[in-house]
Amino acid sequence: MPIDGVMLRALKDELSDHGGARLDRITQPERDEVILFFYSKGKNRRLLLSANAASARVQWVGYPKENPAYAPNFCMLLRKHLASARLIEAVQPGLERVLVLRFDCKNDFYEAVEKRLIIEIMGRASNLILTDGEGRIYDALRQVDLGSSSPRRILPGVIYELPPSQNKISLLDEFTIPRPDGEVRADRFLTSSFEGFSPLLSREISFRTFGTCDADLSRYADFGIPALQESLSALKDDILQRRYRPTVLKTDVPKDFYCFPITQYGESYTTQGYETCSDAMDAFYSEKDTVDHIRRHSADISKLISTSLSRLSRKIEAQRAELADSAKGEEYRLYGDLIVSNLYRFKGHESSVVLTDYTQDPPRDVKIALDPSLSASRNAQIYYKRYKKAQTAKNVLKEQIDLACAELAYLQTVSDALTRAGTLSELVDLRRELAGQGYLRKAQSKRNTKDREMSKPLRYVTSDGFTVLCGRNNMQNDTLTLRTAERRDIWFHVKNSPGSHTILISEGKTPTNEAMTEAAIIAATNSSLREADNVAVDYTEVRNVKKPAGAKPGMVVYETYKTAYVTPDQTLCGRLIHKCD
Repeated sequence: MPIDGVMLRALKDELSDHGGARLDRITQPERDEVILFFYSKGKNRRLLLSANAASARVQWVGYPKENPAYAPNFCMLLRKHLASARLIEAVQPGLERVLVLRFDCKNDFYEAVEKRLIIEIMGRASNLILTDGEGRIYDALRQVDLGSSSPRRILPGVIYELPPSQNKISLLDEFTIPRPDGEVRADRFLTSSFEGFSPLLSREISFRTFGTCDADLSRYADFGIPALQESLSALKDDILQRRYRPTVLKTDVPKDFYCFPITQYGESYTTQGYETCSDAMDAFYSEKDTVDHIRRHSADISKLISTSLSRLSRKIEAQRAELADSAKGEEYRLYGDLIVSNLYRFKGHESSVVLTDYTQDPPRDVKIALDPSLSASRNAQIYYKRYKKAQTAKNVLKEQIDLACAELAYLQTVSDALTRAGTLSELVDLRRELAGQGYLRKAQSKRNTKDREMSKPLRYVTSDGFTVLCGRNNMQNDTLTLRTAERRDIWFHVKNSPGSHTILISEGKTPTNEAMTEAAIIAATNSSLREADNVAVDYTEVRNVKKPAGAKPGMVVYETYKTAYVTPDQTLCGRLIHKCD
């Protein structure tokens, strides 16, 4: 959900507990996200400031984020001005969706000066703005000039101004609820009348007060407004006393979160309580952020692979249709033979002729189209020429179809690896692989590759202590199978589908049935069939696996093997995976 003013107040109170924290490092993992690394109370902490339109927020994050190879300009500006700064305090004007982080910094003459980092959480207009102590803007994540629809200018050198006031009631001040005119829903009345109220909070107050989210205030006569006044006073006391109870609403996945319990959905959702708002937001955003992060950085690869797969599928379909047409070559040869054996019957200038094919039992009449401007022997030569052309096309098409099918199978393995990629290093590996195969230009393959090591294979340890290695992409698959594994190690791969090469390291011992089963499950889980049931997994000793000359990355052949049938199990793999890798 979007962060409203009340939720931001709770987060501001969390930041207030870390006044005096030293700022050690600044990174910008996304174009609209900045992470400030603080040392506070004996611990290193990460403060995320996000101006993303869909998930703008500020929170302490517990999960790491990968950084680009090059720091963006705004990140370099923050490093210049806020290096080794100390956080003085976090300030929120009323319940506005604006948070001001005040820092104690040193200027070029080592004099103490104040600088401010302001985050505005306003959907598509969300922004990060760096100013001096007087509010003069150094720069912003998104500059806003007079050519935009905004009434404010956010440009270097301009004095920062708060967003225009909407003249709403502040819950933190003494207030009296005005009586609405006519029929009006309580939740809409609260959202339009009170500063910092989101529709979620307004519906929750209506539900707690009247037992329904869409209560009509006009139906409650003189009881409605006093009842709302009492509910809002209780909410105000909870905020001022910092009695927050962060909650995440869930079904099978997290659906929403807030700094107070949300009861309006009844039993439709389960609720999970957390100690802090940042902990609740961590639980809500951790998986979502990772997925969004990878999706943004892999968009060009995904589009390339999708386009290539579509093009290849159409090409193979057209070639197969052309191959079916080339089967008419035998008819052309027959027409030529029949014309040559019946030359005495032609008088010239015929547009067609009916001849008997005595090679059939019983004989049958065949009607043959002719070019009346040519002689019979010349028509026969034309049919023989068509026959030879059809035979040549038939042989070439079979070869081209085989090559196209091999390329299609290869791209499907890359597509599978892309769907399972979880880090930028894995995406870099895929870019290098595609560049090596000619699908990407070298310049494209170098994106985000500076000082970034290649990813390592996944490492698992079975319940009885055997090591299992699993490739994340085709290059790793080749390395594992052809270089890393010993001849007596056991190789696993899903049958006739894209997936990882999985190696059970035997170390000269005979693997147990339990280790073999778990290795097969790992192979099935790390494949394109990870959502299927009863997956066929082939396994054999590594010495039986060969790579044909000229084969694409990850492509191998094997003849001696056995097949196991297992069900992919993400939970089991999560338990067996070696976290250090």
